[in-house]
Amino acid sequence: MGGRLREFNSLYDYDRINQVNISAGCGNVANGEVMRLTRFGKRKEQPGGQSFVELALILPLILIMFIGMIEVGFYVFNYLNALDLTREAARFASNRDYTIATPGTATIAECEDDTLDYFKDTACFFIDTDLNPNTPLDPDKYDDMTVSVFSIISDTATIDIERWPKPPIDSNSDGVWSLYNDNWQKDCQGNVVRTEPYFTNADLPALLQQSAPSSKGVVLVEAHICYDQMIYIPLLSEFIGSPFRIHTYTFMPAPEAIPTPTPIP
Repeated sequence: MGGRLREFNSLYDYDRINQVNISAGCGNVANGEVMRLTRFGKRKEQPGGQSFVELALILPLILIMFIGMIEVGFYVFNYLNALDLTREAARFASNRDYTIATPGTATIAECEDDTLDYFKDTACFFIDTDLNPNTPLDPDKYDDMTVSVFSIISDTATIDIERWPKPPIDSNSDGVWSLYNDNWQKDCQGNVVRTEPYFTNADLPALLQQSAPSSKGVVLVEAHICYDQMIYIPLLSEFIGSPFRIHTYTFMPAPEAIPTPTPIP
């Protein structure tokens, strides 16, 4: 017992001597902190606040990136929904007679009857909540959907294009049927920013395959949606703006619009 006590006292004295030597200047002093040697010869430092400073600097960036990913997810969701709506509407319109149409805007009543009204029935894919439960159009936010039908005759020299609808179905004779009073011409603040369609007759030949038949019929369905950001990201929201326009479209062959030797009256 006495031998163990003497061994313990000698070790205790050894540590005290080392501590005294370091305090006297024989050890290393860094940033005002004294590092003392343990009995095993290892350095022992007092913990600092460096990690908290680094976290405080990087945490805002991580949060902005995370919120940005969520916002992009919402945007992609709405964009893909709008694109799917134009595809389904164009597929419906592609095999129906575009000459069977009446003036006026589409309502749910046209979607529920069995009578074909070409442009209004095509719009049902947007206004019927059973067909479009995720991306409803709001005319007060300047949303819109449009339909155009093209009848094309092309040869090596010229390309003749007829565009429908025409008056009285289309009141302003631009060949674009609009669901909500030509909101497609406006930005999301209600300012008129365009008077010509997104795809004019002059643009159409470049979109068609050269190997396609010389006589063609094509239907174009477009969605014009004002997207409100779900999460307003600082700085980024001011740069991008909110709301901003989502524009999707689908071209589809329309056999009913292929030119015939006998013009349709």
